[in-house]
Amino acid sequence: MALVDFAPAHRVASSPVTGLLRAAAGWFVARRAQYAQDAALQSLLFAPEHRLRDLGITREELIQAMEIHRK
Repeated sequence: MALVDFAPAHRVASSPVTGLLRAAAGWFVARRAQYAQDAALQSLLFAPEHRLRDLGITREELIQAMEIHRK
């Protein structure tokens, strides 16, 4: 007997509450990712110039990236 025989033939409809919870969870995940990116850019902003040079970025590029990210 194949596993396909046990698969449901129809898809169960999701409730509006489930969709709302998924949207809220997605918003929280996106917000957390944005906060982490802001924190990473902020920490790079205060890094010494020689470390930024080792990474191949300039402070001006970093400031520009932060401005673009905040829009």
